[in-house]
Amino acid sequence: MRLSEAKRDHYRKLAKEEGYSSRASYKLIQIQTKYRMLRPNNCVIDFGCAPGGWLEVASKEVGDGRVIGIDKKPVKTQLENVKILTIDVFDSDAESKILAILPRKADVVLSDLAPNISGVWEVDHAKQIDLCRRVIEFLPRILTRGGSILLKVFEGPHLKEFVNQVGKSFGYVNIAKPPASRTASSELYMVCKNYLG
Repeated sequence: MRLSEAKRDHYRKLAKEEGYSSRASYKLIQIQTKYRMLRPNNCVIDFGCAPGGWLEVASKEVGDGRVIGIDKKPVKTQLENVKILTIDVFDSDAESKILAILPRKADVVLSDLAPNISGVWEVDHAKQIDLCRRVIEFLPRILTRGGSILLKVFEGPHLKEFVNQVGKSFGYVNIAKPPASRTASSELYMVCKNYLG
């Protein structure tokens, strides 16, 4: 068994043992351990929340706070501090629907959005950056000043320009690759803190 396969199996087994719906939970857990983005009583938006692994982690971290999960796939949850909004982020009324369910501006925005993979790397990378840009478009209305975002990105030619663009709106930006990510995967995570508004 290759190392990446062994790691994938390890986190899948761990998720089952610890009651998480997805091995992806450990990516957020590892990022949270290092960067401490999520805090008690936070309001959090989780874009691309299906199947729910990040929702479960965020729910535990915020306690009496609120988590809004957003995905175009229906997601079921019994977590009391989590609400689900089933929409496509590119819908024309997406922002108004988010604002209608958001109790106040979010302290943290998470995005694990990913395109349907075509196998043509240049196309997939460009689509991924487009998803990230869409989330960034929402920030002035949904993220509080001083807040944080975590974005999944793919390595590729558009990434540096995107990082530089987003960096102008935050006091701190870093690229992370948590151990739970497959070694061979091109996915990275942008950690952005202290939103300047």
